Amino acid sequence: MIAEPVHKERIAVRYLALLATPTSLSANSTTTVIPDLARALGVSAADATWAATAFGWGGVLGAPLTVALLRTRGIRAATLVNAALVLLGTLLVAGAPTLAMLLAGRAAQAAGGGGLITIAITLAGTASRAGAITAGVGLVGAFGPLAGSTLSAISWRVPLLLSLPALLAVPAVLRHVPTVPRHAPVHHRQDAATRTDTIGILLVMTLVSAFVLIPRLELVAVAAAAVAGLLLTLHVRRTPAGFIPQPVVRTRAFVTAAAAACTLSTSYFALLYTVPRLLEHHWTTERIGLVTLIMLATGSIASLLFTRRAAQLGPAVTRSVLPAAGATAVALASVAPWPVLVAASTAFAVFATTAAMAWYATRAGAVVPQEHRATAVSLFTLCYQLGGAFGPALATFLLT
Repeated sequence: MIAEPVHKERIAVRYLALLATPTSLSANSTTTVIPDLARALGVSAADATWAATAFGWGGVLGAPLTVALLRTRGIRAATLVNAALVLLGTLLVAGAPTLAMLLAGRAAQAAGGGGLITIAITLAGTASRAGAITAGVGLVGAFGPLAGSTLSAISWRVPLLLSLPALLAVPAVLRHVPTVPRHAPVHHRQDAATRTDTIGILLVMTLVSAFVLIPRLELVAVAAAAVAGLLLTLHVRRTPAGFIPQPVVRTRAFVTAAAAACTLSTSYFALLYTVPRLLEHHWTTERIGLVTLIMLATGSIASLLFTRRAAQLGPAVTRSVLPAAGATAVALASVAPWPVLVAASTAFAVFATTAAMAWYATRAGAVVPQEHRATAVSLFTLCYQLGGAFGPALATFLLT
């Protein structure tokens, strides 16, 4: 079970899903507006694609920022800060006269949205509820390109504002997470407040930033990631109770869960970028978009049904099904002889990654000491979101 912070009563899963899903919708709508964005701001199409990179970068930064807020200020403060980032970013995007301001807005939107996803998973409490959230993220995200192409008829900016509906769920979260006085005993607070490990936070942010920028800066970003990774490893050893607690990273079950989630997420995002390119010689762009939408929706619904039955199936079956589905996705994309099977790889990929996110998140929180459970779930979510950075980088390598 995911350890839930103290609150009045369990938050309805529909509010948690609303908190998490708009970010995926906004992320996947970006590619449809790149040509119009470039023309409107007077930049090249290559420069305009930085809008997607900025969103991916902001998204993975939102998770470590939220981890720090959860550990030092609690759920309530983390929710308010991330909601403010979404609102600020949306306002910047809505009126940005330059590409630089637009990129800043997209990064802020994604940082806040990524944090809200982390909070939603942290508050889920059970695998079935977490499954509803992650399946919703996949399902709603599947409609991103369609929403982008439809809403761009109004303005190219409108599809870039789709993170905003997440704010509708914020009041429900705040109602169920009471304010806890700072002088209250630690065990009565929403999460055990700790001294801010600024160095650890900066190293994590540097590491994830370097990963996101690999497709753009290549060897420079790889070198930066290697150095940041080494420094972070040394820092964790010297600071057992820092931003990344030693009891968490030394728990084998947590490391296994985080690695599985990151691997499956990376595979999913890589296939999301490569499969349309593989189908270009067989189908029209419109058909590729429609079939991809159907496959992603099918996989997301299958994930929702699977996570609801995971408890009855047992951990042995679940641990076998999820990697098998991920491997099937890669195999279909690599060697399938018919286009429809290549397209089906995305259904297996989104099923594997969203179901794994829900199922492993419960294990990641349960296997660590009580005082570190909220942090463990947040760090686990970060590992999942890193797939959004690794996947496109891998796809870029494979397609060149």
